[in-house]
Amino acid sequence: MLRVGCNSGGWRSARDPGYTLSHMRKVDLTSGGRIPAVVQLLQEVSRALDPFEIQRHFTERLGEYRPFDGYISLSTRGLETGQFRVTRRLIPSASIHEFDNPWERTEPYPVQSGGFLSEIISREEPQLFEDLHLTGDPVLGDALKDVHSLYAVPLFDSGHALNWSLALMHRPELSMSDHIAEDFLMRANLIGGLTRSLLHAAEVKRLNGQLEDQLEEIAQVQRSLLPNRTPHIPGLEIATSYLTSNAAGGDFYDFIPLESDRWGFVIADVSGHGAGAATVVAMLQTALRGQMSGDMQPHETLMRINRQLHPNLIDGHFITAFMGVLDPASKQLVYANAGHHPPKRRRQNGDLIGLDEVASLPLGVLDDVSYESASVRLDNGDTLVLFTDGITEAFSPPPERAMFGDEGLAGALEHCTGAPPCVIESIHERLYAHTRSRERDDDQTLVVVQTEL
Repeated sequence: MLRVGCNSGGWRSARDPGYTLSHMRKVDLTSGGRIPAVVQLLQEVSRALDPFEIQRHFTERLGEYRPFDGYISLSTRGLETGQFRVTRRLIPSASIHEFDNPWERTEPYPVQSGGFLSEIISREEPQLFEDLHLTGDPVLGDALKDVHSLYAVPLFDSGHALNWSLALMHRPELSMSDHIAEDFLMRANLIGGLTRSLLHAAEVKRLNGQLEDQLEEIAQVQRSLLPNRTPHIPGLEIATSYLTSNAAGGDFYDFIPLESDRWGFVIADVSGHGAGAATVVAMLQTALRGQMSGDMQPHETLMRINRQLHPNLIDGHFITAFMGVLDPASKQLVYANAGHHPPKRRRQNGDLIGLDEVASLPLGVLDDVSYESASVRLDNGDTLVLFTDGITEAFSPPPERAMFGDEGLAGALEHCTGAPPCVIESIHERLYAHTRSRERDDDQTLVVVQTEL
């Protein structure tokens, strides 16, 4: 705080010599009075890491509020009308010093009622009692027999006095000025607000810790649903990448061996994140394994899975999925698409072709959906790039916030040999250059398959 006044001289700023102030004098407010004590208290509580530390600093400086000589704190939080808990008692004249940490107690303070303290909490307003002569109280007994004045201050929370600070005065010749009463009322409520803020912060930290543990468990469940290893299939080279987001998502892929040395494969993305998405992934894997058969056709399999999942999906969830059956010997690919991003076919000369001849609604949107299959014969050295929208919908930093998109994906595929490890490395490098972050808003999954040259 800086107070300025006028005089006949001038004052030039030492920090900014570019201007001059005339007719000014600086008054030092830190050389005495109450302001240095207030500043020191605010500095101490701003460094406090737990609510008890704040309360301790406040109580230790109680003597600076002259004429206060003792202190009692009450809580009515969660109690019936007229009930209270005595949470602290500092009454030097009665040799009472009860100031423990209420947030470390294993047992709550006893609930009490009646007597002088019940009379105080019956009105949610500051109260000053002078010429006090209190003995035989049902709660306090004779502890206040030498206390001549008591100032009761309500501590408000959501508009109600859920806590109270009672300042005690032993000397009858000292009176309570309006300035001191107002100052204590404001300071006590300030300290109460800071205490609640630290309690809320500690609770948020605890809940975040629990949430992180749960998300890690969910991530482990997700990883357990993916193939343990990439299959070795003669005539094909395969590489996969599965990078999780900060929040557990719902990407999924799988390889299924079929008759006549054919292989089925699927990549899918469940809407949403967290436990719900992971649960839907588990449901999808179970349904998929139950529907795969030797004469499997992708569109028929998607229809059967959709009918099985639709009535059982968690509200609001749906699944995009691309499913294919590949014969490595003939390089014949049959595929169907349930609302998923069409994979890219990279030819040996670098040309990109989207596998977009067929598409329909995601799984779980409607009960009865028709899917169709399409067929394409791959050439030697062709590369199939299957991906989830965490790749193409990754954003650059503000203020541009541009999506990586098909253009970014095409650029990454242009500058690689087409070999699956090269494809994955190139996409990751381009993604990082685009987002400039190792963190992800969504899972990013890649399944890359190349036919032999």
